[in-house]
Amino acid sequence: MVVYAKASDDAVAQVHLGANFPLTLTLQFATVDGKVLDEASWETPGRHGTGWLAASALTTIQPTGIANASFDALDTALADYLADYKTRVGVELYDVTRGVTYTYNADRPYLVASSMKVPIMLTLLTQLEAKGRGPNATERSLLTTMIENSRNASASALYIEIGYQAGINAFMKKVGISGLTPQTPAIGWGWSTITPAAMVALLERLHAGTVLNATDRALAFKLMEHIQADQRVGVGDSSPAGATIALKDGWVEGPDDLYVMNSSGIVTLGSETYIVAAYTMDDKSFAEGFAIVRHICKAIGPHMVASAQSSPASSPQVSPTA
Repeated sequence: MVVYAKASDDAVAQVHLGANFPLTLTLQFATVDGKVLDEASWETPGRHGTGWLAASALTTIQPTGIANASFDALDTALADYLADYKTRVGVELYDVTRGVTYTYNADRPYLVASSMKVPIMLTLLTQLEAKGRGPNATERSLLTTMIENSRNASASALYIEIGYQAGINAFMKKVGISGLTPQTPAIGWGWSTITPAAMVALLERLHAGTVLNATDRALAFKLMEHIQADQRVGVGDSSPAGATIALKDGWVEGPDDLYVMNSSGIVTLGSETYIVAAYTMDDKSFAEGFAIVRHICKAIGPHMVASAQSSPASSPQVSPTA
């Protein structure tokens, strides 16, 4: 259930806090039109506020899932920027450090383009592990040129090896992620579609070590952390200085002469880690798509690497119910 709260720093603003988002009761309540309202405060790295919430929308049970919120809870300017593009843009941000996910059109499918090379890599390595071996010299070379240099011929060769669409679908089912619809022809993998939520879920499993053995996981990170300079757009060229970034971007011109652009990655600076996937569609030029993903990633970074804010300890914690 989406919950609306009035921000203390803007009397007319509302924020969208989803299931499992932690709230702190102020112990004030009111009755309006027969409904009991509780006053509660909320906090993210970017904002904080207090608002009146329906008591029926709250639970004092310890949350068991990831806390969810819209981007207006993190950064109002970024939320307004995203809203201007309507469905042309989809973003999911997972704040690993604090366990909060922020979404905007994150369940909408977008053309995957070259970021499809991440699922291809993960599928291949998983298949090889099932055979009891690591990549041979040829496979390792193809993986390197596919990820680091974004060579399409290498991706096509590996897409054939993993069994095209069937191989990808089997892997996605194995790891329990939906939202990726692969195309069958070897040269058509870039026309597959994926949701930002699915890409973040893939990267989260890679980060957490729940896919791939230690050796293959280290290889995947090595490749994604050494993307050549002209392939490091968005996450790669606008994340906080000094951060370690494992990423993959994608862009392509569609048959309608419009472009799509995306940038996804795992960003770590000190003890702070976040995972982001930003996708666009119907861009008039490459430059427009680049500008959009750079703006999004640049706006996110400072919030994610800020010191975690401590929550008040004097009042009980509650969260919105699903």
